[in-house]
Amino acid sequence: MADLALLGGLVGAILYLRHKHPGHVFTIWYAFWLMFTLFSGLFFYVWAHSETIAGSAMSGAAPLGGFIVWFQNTSMDFRDERYLIASIYIAVLLPQLMSYLVSGIFGCANRLILVEWITAAVTWLVIKFLAVLSGILMAQAVAALYAAPYLHPADLPKKLLQSIMMISLSFVIAGIFYFTYEYRFKRLLVTIRRPFKPLTRYMASYAASAEARAAKKMRYAWLRKRARKLASGVLWN
Repeated sequence: MADLALLGGLVGAILYLRHKHPGHVFTIWYAFWLMFTLFSGLFFYVWAHSETIAGSAMSGAAPLGGFIVWFQNTSMDFRDERYLIASIYIAVLLPQLMSYLVSGIFGCANRLILVEWITAAVTWLVIKFLAVLSGILMAQAVAALYAAPYLHPADLPKKLLQSIMMISLSFVIAGIFYFTYEYRFKRLLVTIRRPFKPLTRYMASYAASAEARAAKKMRYAWLRKRARKLASGVLWN
């Protein structure tokens, strides 16, 4: 049942994304198959040369082998990736949010900037991480069929299920994220925020007045400059 639910979420997300974001479907699958291909080759090479791998460039002590081991461990470390992504998001968003709230008490709040950009960037970091992790897990599932003693056939169901879960989550998150760009979802947000409109209007009242005065001043600056030149010409003549 769990497998069917995961596959259903995967197919449903792809069917939704293909209408307006087909390029993203291709990008996610490309990340998956790239990692699957690379690590399948690496796992087979290590297994086929298990007796001589310790002294080769693919050894964990060698620069190349050490980098591959580091990349695999990093790509499969969900906890560290979660903390990194959350730290980036909080570092960008929290100062803006606190500044908005505190200055809004005095009616001086400015519009938050970079919110959509950082949200999109963080979301795609999660999508990328899950797609890469899924590809590595699928490569391990295939290697479990032959790569004893590193992996065993008993590891196949677990690795396969984990891989399907990660790629399904990747597409589901992408589907949910781009659904928030739909007009009907934005209309829902407008409806939810409507009771708080007097409060948000007050929080930005002085800042909005200052911006309006600055815009008005710039709008008529050229007219005043032209009038001064014209007056100077009349006086001199």
